[in-house]
Amino acid sequence: MTEQIKDIIERMEAIFGELGYYIFDKEEIDETYEGSFKKNDHYLGTIYIENESNFIEFANTFTFDIAEESFFKKHLEPMLDICYENGCYFNILEDEEEIHFHVFSKIYFSGLNVESLEDTLEDFIACNQELELIFEIEEGETNIDSEDMDRENLE
Repeated sequence: MTEQIKDIIERMEAIFGELGYYIFDKEEIDETYEGSFKKNDHYLGTIYIENESNFIEFANTFTFDIAEESFFKKHLEPMLDICYENGCYFNILEDEEEIHFHVFSKIYFSGLNVESLEDTLEDFIACNQELELIFEIEEGETNIDSEDMDRENLE
């Protein structure tokens, strides 16, 4: 890691702490920093910083069993709308057994301050919470494996 990236990581971790988030499972592998973050003991996502990049990326993954493909397709349009409305982007990967719906957001290093990080995290978390609501509404219809997020305890 370059000194500039190390300084950005240090500044980001300080701002996260100031906002009440806790970063855990931190790893620096080659030219990449990765860590998970939570608030009030509730997992919220993963942080990625690559040495050759200009931004901090936040990610969360919702995993569906391949047998739930019809549920996934039925709810895909509202899921995409939720991502768009919250300024997040997504990636869909499918293998023989699972469908992975990855949700991302990012903040550029040059815009990293308390207010911008707080706004970005609020949008990212809101996006993931709204996506979870879709899954909870039809809880009896499907069995979705996702990271545990409890909306009532996040604020």
